[in-house]
Amino acid sequence: MKTRGLFARSFMDFDLRELELPSLGDSDVLVKVHACGVCGTDIHFARDAGGEYNALGHEIAAEVVELGKNVANVKEGDSVIVEDVGMCGMCINCKNGEPELCREVYDLGGRPGMAEHMVVNERLCNVFEGLDYVTASLTEPQAVAINAVLHAEIPLAGDVVVFGPGPIGLMCVRLAKLRGAATVGLVGYETDRPMEKARVEAGKVLGADFVVDSAREDAVEAVHLHFPNGADRVIVTSPPRSMEVAIETGRFGEKVSFIGINFAGESSITVDVNELIFNKRTLAPTFAEPAIKFPMSLNILRKGLMPAQEIITHTFCLDDYEAVFRGIIEADRPIIKAVCTPHG
Repeated sequence: MKTRGLFARSFMDFDLRELELPSLGDSDVLVKVHACGVCGTDIHFARDAGGEYNALGHEIAAEVVELGKNVANVKEGDSVIVEDVGMCGMCINCKNGEPELCREVYDLGGRPGMAEHMVVNERLCNVFEGLDYVTASLTEPQAVAINAVLHAEIPLAGDVVVFGPGPIGLMCVRLAKLRGAATVGLVGYETDRPMEKARVEAGKVLGADFVVDSAREDAVEAVHLHFPNGADRVIVTSPPRSMEVAIETGRFGEKVSFIGINFAGESSITVDVNELIFNKRTLAPTFAEPAIKFPMSLNILRKGLMPAQEIITHTFCLDDYEAVFRGIIEADRPIIKAVCTPHG
């Protein structure tokens, strides 16, 4: 069986390929992809990553259409979220209660989620009901945000600042409030551009009590106007270059949970270790692989606690990818979250 799938490398060099699907293994399922969100990683691949083409798409909501002979946990017709990297459940780390450290993972095998069909191991499938596919495609990115927020260990009625008004940062704002934060600030950059403006406005709807435009004002001073002693917790979803400023917005004893990455050679920062030690600052990198908290993420969406309509603003079919990717990269369209619907 053949399918179409999307690949990219820098700069905006796309390849929409016809692919031969692998034969169905005993524990595999064939799924029809109904929705796949555009992740910041996909943007990095299309803008910054040279070399070989990279498969695009891992925020996958799909329908099971065929089963391998030993599949027991899903059935034909099930709606599923497909994990991009799933824990094995059998290794030392998994059995020691640390599945986030699993290295014997199941993955997508380099195949794009922005495709019409996929063959995946049944262990990657999370069955869901009560959500449309486009909304359900928020499960994976929201799980990333959940991990970042939980990793921050927000104190009850704490003061939090989130750097980066992208979809992950926006969900962190909402989740920080759900987690018990009293006040949440959102720091963006050039917030008068169409995309950034739409995103910070969504941030206000999702619970941001104040917004800082770091292109026009000193972010540290602006945050300290609201939190004179600094924020209790700082969550950084923006690029690594923002880390040095982000650290300075926190109080003595702060914790910084950070997930922002860069593939264009700008992933290094300078940190004064003495300053970290003497001010008891904790830097906590967060990497949400293998997949953790997908059932929790689905439950939050199902209960309407994360208003998906405020985040997902654009859908596009598989043939219309370039305009959407260009709109995100150039920030000239009010795109908050775009979702590919491969079958139209």
